[in-house]
Amino acid sequence: MEKLFIGIKGRVVCLDKASGEKQWETRLKSTSGVTNVLFEDDSIFAYSGGHLFCLNADNGVIRWENKLDGLGYGACIIATENQNASLIASQLQQAQQASTTAAVIAGSA
Repeated sequence: MEKLFIGIKGRVVCLDKASGEKQWETRLKSTSGVTNVLFEDDSIFAYSGGHLFCLNADNGVIRWENKLDGLGYGACIIATENQNASLIASQLQQAQQASTTAAVIAGSA
């Protein structure tokens, strides 16, 4: 089974890529609207609400959490040694678009 990982509203969700069926869902200790995810090897790295998490990609169990003390909140780009520059640039653009959308929604409320 090929997996698709989605980060949204402080959650990481694993779907079967072929059927769209949910395999598992993990709630993180955050209710942030934006949850960034990165998959590498057998781990998912997720940033939400100022915290970085490492999850087991097979079952969603949280392996560890880092509160990133003193670094604040906001858009976060997650990268590894194996990523290329174009993928990182794409993540940055997505984070900027999400911030702009959130600002527009907040301004119209």
